[in-house]
Amino acid sequence: MRKFTAILYDTTLEIMHRKMLYFYGGVTVLMTLIFILIPGISINGHDIIDNDPTAQAFAGTLVARFLSGYIGFAMFLMVFGSAGLLPSYLNKGRVELNISKPISRPGLLVMKFFAVYLVMIAILALMCLPLWVVLSIRLESLLWSFLPGLLIAFIEFLIIYSIVFLLGLASHSTAVAIIGYFALSFGTGLLAKREFVYSLLGETWQTVLNTIYHILPKMNEVSDNIISLTQGEGLTNIYAIWSSLLFAAVMMFLAVYIFGKKDY
Repeated sequence: MRKFTAILYDTTLEIMHRKMLYFYGGVTVLMTLIFILIPGISINGHDIIDNDPTAQAFAGTLVARFLSGYIGFAMFLMVFGSAGLLPSYLNKGRVELNISKPISRPGLLVMKFFAVYLVMIAILALMCLPLWVVLSIRLESLLWSFLPGLLIAFIEFLIIYSIVFLLGLASHSTAVAIIGYFALSFGTGLLAKREFVYSLLGETWQTVLNTIYHILPKMNEVSDNIISLTQGEGLTNIYAIWSSLLFAAVMMFLAVYIFGKKDY
């Protein structure tokens, strides 16, 4: 436990040294101030913030989609903030010092992964909770359903970071980790809409696309659960969550295998 605490402390200091917290904090303060100072939000002439009953029918969906979009934007920023942490950890000189400690390579890598992950989801929570409080006050109703949605966001970032982590380990490059993740994310987004091209494809290619879809993570579908939970409708796609978590587990297994085989 002391070893993990030391790695967690080291990771926190590195993130603070890179000044990323100031940027995340600036985004949070800006968005929070906007919703504190904004005089009203109207839909078809009916004010949500003034609790207009007609507009309230739309408020749940509007707030859910906004919060989901804001979480997605925050995680977009966190990919950039987290992608360079492992490559820097593997820099010449630093990695030799780390692996010389009385701890196994798999243990060291897994602890580094969870250290970064815990710090980043703590930042995500701190970016989202002030906005949740302000919206709850302005709407005169505590949006408790947002909290389960935030938990799904934590799961989604676990999946995201497993991909970024493996790419960073394999390439030792921040740029490759970032570009590789966004390329995969773009591809999985297209696969989620694969039914639109079925009429142009033969049965073989439909099977190929379906197989690839079920193997890869399903980021869009996982995000849809954030919206549904925030609206109080429950999970809409449990399969997307557990299959994507299985993909993340495979990514971690590959990372541990590669790290164990590398000659430092």
